[in-house]
Amino acid sequence: MKLRERRRLQTAREIQMAAVTVALRNGLDQTTTEAVAVEAGISTRTFFNYYNNKYAAILGEAVRLDVTGAGWFVDSTGSIVNDLAKLLGQGLQENPLDRALLLKIIAVVDANPALQDMFRARIDETSGSIARLLEGRLGSDLAIEARLLAELSTRTLSEAVMAWAMDDAMTLDAVTVWIATKLQSVGKFMWQSDQQSECV
Repeated sequence: MKLRERRRLQTAREIQMAAVTVALRNGLDQTTTEAVAVEAGISTRTFFNYYNNKYAAILGEAVRLDVTGAGWFVDSTGSIVNDLAKLLGQGLQENPLDRALLLKIIAVVDANPALQDMFRARIDETSGSIARLLEGRLGSDLAIEARLLAELSTRTLSEAVMAWAMDDAMTLDAVTVWIATKLQSVGKFMWQSDQQSECV
């Protein structure tokens, strides 16, 4: 990441931290873009250079996957579970999380149903990107399976990030391993269920 991009990301994070701080202190309804700008020590004009509104500032950006640079995923003949975990882990590494900020975001989202819907929309956006990559890998005749696997992967990513937020000892590198382990576990459970029904 270039210096300019790092600085922009840092400023975006500072604005986001200000937004969640104001929302926790004053409540979401009483949180204004002006109050967030004051908290962050910036002008409202600068605020709008980064975020469209207070909701966007609180939630931040969705996990962005480098779809154009993910040709390796589509072309890979390796384990699909391990490749999915690597793909999702790369998304987190390119836009590293801040544990303290994430815990505050979770607190604000949990207290505000409107934000929960917006948060789900962000997850759906990430899921759609994964589904397109999976369809490219599996073929268009498996589009439904690609969407289902994308939903599972995205939910696993969310659970992994929550686990990371609650565990100070867990590293971001461990998130990739966590995702692969849980996806493998679900696969084994479904495979065992199929075998048991065949024996009945």
